[in-house]
Amino acid sequence: MRIPFVKMHGAANDFVVIDHREPFLPAAPEPLFARLCDRRRGVGADGVLLLERRDGADFAMRYHNADGGPADFCGNGARCIARFALDRGLGRDGAVTFHTAVGAMSARGTGDGRIELRFGTVPRGGPVTLESGGRAFRGWLVTPGVPHFVVAVPDVADVPLLEWARPLRSHPHFGPPGANVDFVTRLPDGRVAMRTYERGVEGETLACGSGAIATALWAVTVGEPSPVTVLTAGGDELVVALEDGPRGCEAILTGPAEVAFRGEVDVAIGPGAGSASPAR
Repeated sequence: MRIPFVKMHGAANDFVVIDHREPFLPAAPEPLFARLCDRRRGVGADGVLLLERRDGADFAMRYHNADGGPADFCGNGARCIARFALDRGLGRDGAVTFHTAVGAMSARGTGDGRIELRFGTVPRGGPVTLESGGRAFRGWLVTPGVPHFVVAVPDVADVPLLEWARPLRSHPHFGPPGANVDFVTRLPDGRVAMRTYERGVEGETLACGSGAIATALWAVTVGEPSPVTVLTAGGDELVVALEDGPRGCEAILTGPAEVAFRGEVDVAIGPGAGSASPAR
């Protein structure tokens, strides 16, 4: 099967993006998506984004993690697919509305290459202390589309991320799906540095949009004003504006959404099929 795609990234959080308004992919695409995300045998990405048709909205976003499994939401992915849709002429007046597994959202271009995503309401979350590997981790559990456990540390650069986050990600407190784990540090200039271990990727990603929202929600509880600027592991900045509401905080996530390259990839479909051929 020959698949046209666009490789995109939001603050180095990267995706294979596919226009699927006319469906052509297999009904059970998980093995295919895992091959596409393989950084040695496929295109290479943190996940796959599908743009699909949706009545009452400009499009629907479907997301799968790098392991091929479906996920309810991805913040940087939502900003990238909004850019992808705008580049295809969807929406009006530079803005799009779209459906996700966690609800309706909207996004617009800011004119400087960034995309502003209006996420909607996020519950404020609350403090949780978990024991893991002989350590007590005091964190903030919040669900901006997907669950995040935010842990403050003196310096994120000193965190042995895989050693600490891998068991935390599967802690029984989170149930079978587990949670993403964010280690965060307040910086002297008012920004918050963040490193994220993402479930489904099962490793560190250079940025995480939902993690930035979770980090911002934690930050305002410890005295940072909105908007919160989050410094990602890749060195980019994501800005999260929060406004109090009756059911939580209204969140707006803004940051870069860029096209890396376009191409086609040939993928064999079926049991025992080979890997994706190099993208062109």
